[in-house]
Amino acid sequence: MDKKVSVVVTCYNHEKFIEECLRSIFAQTHQNIELLVFNDGSTDDSGAVISKVLEESPFAETHYFSGENRGLAFVRNDALSKSTGDFLLFVDSDNFLNADHIEKLLTELLATDSDIAYCQLWDFNAQKDLLRPDLEYSFKKQLEGNLIDASSLVRTSKIADIKFDESLNNKTLEDYDFWLGLIINNGAKPIFVSNTKLNYRVLEQSLSQRGNWENYYQSYFYITNKYSKKIPSELIEALQNNLLLWVDNYQNLQIDRDRQLADKAQEYLEQEEAMKKTIADKDTHIANQEKVISEITNSFAYRLINKVIHPLGKKNEQ
Repeated sequence: MDKKVSVVVTCYNHEKFIEECLRSIFAQTHQNIELLVFNDGSTDDSGAVISKVLEESPFAETHYFSGENRGLAFVRNDALSKSTGDFLLFVDSDNFLNADHIEKLLTELLATDSDIAYCQLWDFNAQKDLLRPDLEYSFKKQLEGNLIDASSLVRTSKIADIKFDESLNNKTLEDYDFWLGLIINNGAKPIFVSNTKLNYRVLEQSLSQRGNWENYYQSYFYITNKYSKKIPSELIEALQNNLLLWVDNYQNLQIDRDRQLADKAQEYLEQEEAMKKTIADKDTHIANQEKVISEITNSFAYRLINKVIHPLGKKNEQ
């Protein structure tokens, strides 16, 4: 395959991970690659790591861009204007690719005459899939929730004038909006590729973003409102199902949190009772000891011993 693939790596403060990411791209079995690396204002040593690793790039078309922090939407739009490949793949700098990842995506995309090739995300630390198991594409499922990760292979001729919505910058779902724009406005055809997975690193920031329901709701309704006039009326049910699913998930989340709080409160009560019992047992033990001592000191034998021992002690001192 002589198709050129523009691989765009976006990096912000990932000095620990960026080398692994870049070297996984270097090692691709499909080598007709234009590599564009964007350092989005990192404040750590990402820039120095990138510069050093790129000295070993096997690709003639290797470009490095560094500037002040702008956010993903702005950086990706910049990349859209600079890339020259037949296909485009965004890769976040904390993730990495299997050696045949691009080849498998491209092969399936060309074989099915599709425009977007996406796959499952693999949490390589926990050794588990991150996305839903039924990832086979349907527009209805795409409306109910994004099936297509940001790191998916896309035919650049289908992008045309579609851009990342910069009003979603540093929020969430900017990639979801991008894919919907390609599908609804430009007729892009997605295909799920089951024989490869993107190695995805789950960070604390990723977890916090996934749990931010309010932010997610705001972005989702903003996006669906943009395309509401172009969405067939029979698919409005999908949006309703999505909302019901979110409400159910949110309620379950609250129930789980309440249950966890109740369990923790019960645990504290049990610990408190155990401590009270320990103190009470200790007080009882001390009281018993004091009673025994009192009985001994008041006994005839103790008084008799005192009468004998004390005079002897005084006599020895003299």
